[in-house]
This record gives sequence, C-alpha cells and structure tokens, in this order.
Amino acid sequence: MKTCCRSAGIFVVAALSGFACLAFTSVAAADDGDQRILSRSDMVKLSQPTEDQLEAAKEANRKYRDFSVAVADGFIMGSPDVPGEGFHYLNPALVSCNFDPAHPAVLLYAFLPGHTQLRLVALEWLIPFACMPASGPAPEGFAGKLDVWSNDEPVPFWTVNAWLYFKNPDGLFTQLNPRVP
Repeated sequence: MKTCCRSAGIFVVAALSGFACLAFTSVAAADDGDQRILSRSDMVKLSQPTEDQLEAAKEANRKYRDFSVAVADGFIMGSPDVPGEGFHYLNPALVSCNFDPAHPAVLLYAFLPGHTQLRLVALEWLIPFACMPASGPAPEGFAGKLDVWSNDEPVPFWTVNAWLYFKNPDGLFTQLNPRVP
C-alpha cells in the first residue's frame, strides 16, 4: 500500500510539474515580443533589409511597452477599442509625409485575455492623404513588397500595421489580428 501511495504521489507531482511547464511555455509563447522577426516560422519571406528595419522599429519603440511612457511622450487615445486591433494611441507630432520605421505615429494597445493592463501589441504608420492621395499608389514603406498599406475611408490616411509585440497568425503586416479581442 505504501508503494502504491508513494507512486501515486510521485505521479501527481510529475503531472503538476508538467502542467506548470506547459502553462509557462504558453505564457512565454504569448509574450513573443523579444523574439527576432525572422525566427518566426511564418515570417521567413522577409528580406534582410526588411528585417533590419523592423528590428530597428521594434527596438526604438520597446520603451512603450510601459503605457505610462507612451502617454508621457505625447501619445493620446485616437480610437475606442477596435476588435482585431485594440486601442489606437496617436502622437500627432509624429504624423508626417515621410515614412520613418523608428517613429510610427500610432501605438496599438489591447487588453489581452488574462491580463488587466493594456499591452503594446503593434505599431502603425500613417501617411496623410494630403501627402499621398488615396487614389494614388501606396506609400513606399518597408523594404520589399510585403507591407500592406490600407487607405480605408473615413480615416484620411494610408496606414500599415506591424505586429512586432504580439504575433499575428495572419501575418506580420496584416491589418487585423484574430488573437486581439
């Protein structure tokens, strides 16, 4: 009987340890903001120049993982919670006719399942229609042709998102992320 109970106890401890490891791995996988871009299996099509631009953007904006730093730097709420994108925080001083990977005008934050604080999930760049008309070609953005610019009215901007802080299974430059409620 002692052997049976001891074996059952060892089994329970082993099972709980296994579940703890799985839980830690899933949390680590959800917090993918520190991985290199090309290390993601669905991102292998990126050229080195594109990856370099994205890594520079990610590093330059890493400080905004702390929401209070974004507010202190002039980012203000630009939209209510948009399903698939989250809250748009705009810095009017960064709206420009020029694309600068290190200085997106918008930070996307979301309340993710199991979290009680806003979390930085993506960056968004804007080019006003006054600079590049909606009827014209999309702006030149990241190196290569993988970034997908949108010109949806009534917002008078060309926009492109990069999901640098929260993986988007639909693609790095896709406008909506199904993982964002």
